[in-house]
Amino acid sequence: MMSTNFHWPTTNKNDNREVSIETPTSTDPHVPRDSLASMPHATASTTIKKRKRDDELDGDKSTTTTTTTTTVSSSSTRKYLQSSLGSSKFKKAKTPKISGQPLPLPRLIESLDRSNLQKLVQGLIAVHPELQSTLIKISPRPSIQDSIQLLQDKFDMIISHLPYKCDVESDYSYLRIKPHLQEFLSSVSDFILNYLPPLETNMTRSLQFLHEATKLVYNLPNFTNQEFQYTKSTALEQIANCWLIVLSQDEEKDGNTDVVKVIHELELLEKLHEHNEISFNKFEKVVDYCKDKLEQHELIMNNNEAGSGVPSSISDLITVDYSKYSIANTTSI
Repeated sequence: MMSTNFHWPTTNKNDNREVSIETPTSTDPHVPRDSLASMPHATASTTIKKRKRDDELDGDKSTTTTTTTTTVSSSSTRKYLQSSLGSSKFKKAKTPKISGQPLPLPRLIESLDRSNLQKLVQGLIAVHPELQSTLIKISPRPSIQDSIQLLQDKFDMIISHLPYKCDVESDYSYLRIKPHLQEFLSSVSDFILNYLPPLETNMTRSLQFLHEATKLVYNLPNFTNQEFQYTKSTALEQIANCWLIVLSQDEEKDGNTDVVKVIHELELLEKLHEHNEISFNKFEKVVDYCKDKLEQHELIMNNNEAGSGVPSSISDLITVDYSKYSIANTTSI
């Protein structure tokens, strides 16, 4: 039977103290396992304590190593981030700087509504008055529909400011809407002048606008205030004169058949009778003028139909042999 050098601990009969030798937990290759058993008690205890210290030192070393590794890793990460930041800064330096800037003028004008655009143009004229004539030249002329719509809006503004709990025709009502009334009448005057000859050469356009503007004026509330009555009467008289100016613009032309054609096409005689009745005969001269033109035209047409063989113009009625009045014939007489 093979024997080993390892011996189990025994109890000495002469010594009552027990010596317990613990098996070392460390497996140090430099210390044989059997030599530990044969060591004396003090030496073994010292060795065991030393082993424990070594184990603790090994643990501290591993912790230190881990901490060092973590520190190194953190340092490496920090260096990587710094290098990344440095590279990103380098890239930003190459990228052109983008900063905010105002809208271009065409985009700015596109974004403005009617009210703000009007304020912009008026402010521009206030700063640079010399631009007024240029703006008038380059701006397009408003259409009849747009012109009438603007006057209608100003008329509606008057109606909307009338008091609810008061007589509409009272002085209080008139004083309340007076600023809006003045603005309305001023606009009517400006637009009428815009549709008069020689600026407006189309008689039909001028008369169409005058008809709509006349209706708006006499549809105003009939305030009892004397100032309003005088203002309204004067305005209607001036509008009636403008009708005469438009109708007589081609009076110098031979025949002047355009006005008769327009009177028939627009049914002006019926409309003027209505205006004259509502305005208390303010349009009587205009009605008489239209009647006179229609009568003259009818007389000419009747004469042409009666004498179909007669020339239609005065120059054709007169035929003169000018050879009798030559210088040679005169001297021979």
